[in-house]
Amino acid sequence: MSVQAKGDKTIRCLLIDPSLFTAPYDAELSRGLVASNVEASWATRRLRSNERAELDYDKTPLHFYRLTDGPNRRTTGFWRAIKGLEHIWGLYRLLKFVASQKIDVVHFQWGVLPSIDRHFIRKIKRLCPVVLTVHDTTPFNGKAVNALQKDGFESLLQSCDHIIVHTAGAKAALSKLNGLPPISVVPHGLLPITTAERTNVRTDEKWHVVMFGKIQHYKGADILVDALGRLSGADRERIRVIIAGEALIPLQPIRDRAMELVLSDCLDIREGRLSEEEMADLFAQADCFVFPYREIEASGVLFLIANQQKWIIASDLGAFRETIADDDMAGELIPPENPDALGVALINSIGRKPTRSISKSVPSWEDIGRRTRTIYENVINAHPRFKN
Repeated sequence: MSVQAKGDKTIRCLLIDPSLFTAPYDAELSRGLVASNVEASWATRRLRSNERAELDYDKTPLHFYRLTDGPNRRTTGFWRAIKGLEHIWGLYRLLKFVASQKIDVVHFQWGVLPSIDRHFIRKIKRLCPVVLTVHDTTPFNGKAVNALQKDGFESLLQSCDHIIVHTAGAKAALSKLNGLPPISVVPHGLLPITTAERTNVRTDEKWHVVMFGKIQHYKGADILVDALGRLSGADRERIRVIIAGEALIPLQPIRDRAMELVLSDCLDIREGRLSEEEMADLFAQADCFVFPYREIEASGVLFLIANQQKWIIASDLGAFRETIADDDMAGELIPPENPDALGVALINSIGRKPTRSISKSVPSWEDIGRRTRTIYENVINAHPRFKN
């Protein structure tokens, strides 16, 4: 019997985030989809020992990387090779699962190994339509990864029925490529902070600027350090920069550079995953948030702190450009990889408060769910399996 995806008809969707790159986003997207009568289940990995459950794991019927990730996480070279093989096995199990279930649409959030993923996507497309969200139009935001993780990106995009991006700029960038399916812009939504409100306990009168999130090369912590090094001694006495988060790159070169520039009086690097209480304290103490990124389309951290009502300094890229805008009301946009401009923006931020909330321009997850459901309806109704 043909399935017609109408507004009052439940759509069964299986969403794929093998490495659980964006758990908070995944959870909120699920909530928005459920509000639009989409039955959302996930294929992803199991939780690591220091992670909190964001998704409903009762609705996660398929797990990737049982030997090499989750509570059994292993990261040495041998185990990375095993993880690659596990990824292929996971895709094979995914294909079998879709074939055995009444799934209306499969929605990939990430292409982990594009040159391999595309082959399984083409097989899945024979069973039901496939949608792909492209969170970053430059794979891994330019991070140095092995060839299997970046080769075949364009052909991966070509293999899907529909592509979702978060910004108009991302759509314009992908539209330059040949042979791609339709592309829709569905913005990123606000991410909730589940921590209790904390008291803003300050140990000094300096202006506190916070760079928060997983520390990666593309996020530009080294650029921030160089910007601090360009400030005069008098300006350094007015400011304190806190870089906090789990490091995914070696931090010693950044620490060495900070020592060379004699920044101990104005720089605090807090390496490691923050507890909920630590994150709440950090956000309470922040006067300003900074995002000196080299490359980005949509930033989960931006949508996490959007309701904080703090001044924002960010690179003139992607969601920063579209959300903050260059109107001097919510923050300041600066050229990427420009420590001189960043240094000036840091000092100019002192005492500034936003007069416009960037959260006002961000759609609700219910709206995001409705927009995503409409895409599902279109690809379902165009798929041979569902045509009369």
